[in-house]
Amino acid sequence: MRSDILDVVGTINVAFRGAAPVTDPSCLRERTDVDCSGATDVIDVVKVVNVAFRGANSATEFCNPCP
Repeated sequence: MRSDILDVVGTINVAFRGAAPVTDPSCLRERTDVDCSGATDVIDVVKVVNVAFRGANSATEFCNPCP
């Protein structure tokens, strides 16, 4: 899974502004709930930022198996 600035913006919008999450019809999970805690929260934002801007491995940061 590759993260970019749009993932950060989308996650922040859901976590802090109550915007509707981006969903993929082929995936049963919300794309913004990257740690699969059942909610999009600040931890999801931190994980996306770590992958997008700090070079963290998405395989260890994200539980979501969807593309």
